[in-house]
Amino acid sequence: MYGGARHYLPLRVNHGGVMPIIFAGAFMAFVPVIISQIGQLLGGSPQTGLLGDILNALTYRAFTYNVVYMVLIFLFAYFWVTVQFQPREMAKNLRDSGSFIPGLRPGRRTAEYLETVMSRITYYGGAFLAIIAVVPNVVSGLLNIDFIVATFLCGTGLLITVSVSLDLVQRIEANLLMRSYEGFSKSGRIRGAYS
Repeated sequence: MYGGARHYLPLRVNHGGVMPIIFAGAFMAFVPVIISQIGQLLGGSPQTGLLGDILNALTYRAFTYNVVYMVLIFLFAYFWVTVQFQPREMAKNLRDSGSFIPGLRPGRRTAEYLETVMSRITYYGGAFLAIIAVVPNVVSGLLNIDFIVATFLCGTGLLITVSVSLDLVQRIEANLLMRSYEGFSKSGRIRGAYS
């Protein structure tokens, strides 16, 4: 509530964007390199024995790879929200502007509530990212499509394309409203941009 009127505090479901996928992908690409180096230091071939089994389990079509990749995406999604989302600062800004969340005292209780809500939202955002990231691997394995083609047509690339498109529409709309234009529709908003 602000000034006797109700307003909404937007919290993003996917707060980290594609950053958790990028971190998890970098980590998953780094581990086989380290295992290969350990195998070479030990003097044996990294393709045989225990190290070979680990390397085989970490290929992109392996079940183990996909499970570890999804778990890492979840962990990095929570890590990114912890680093970027500051509930205490947001609660302080709400209190300083005279706003509050109905039923909660401004300050510490509001910060705890925001942190709880954001951790619940991040669970679903992390699940969404994990599914989106594994779709190319599943499509490549099930339909016997080349991995590069599957990666290009779905997953992270699609997520980036959609988010950039939405950002472009939002910037165009902001520019039109700033110049007092009606926009692309009579309501002043692009139809379907926020619904």
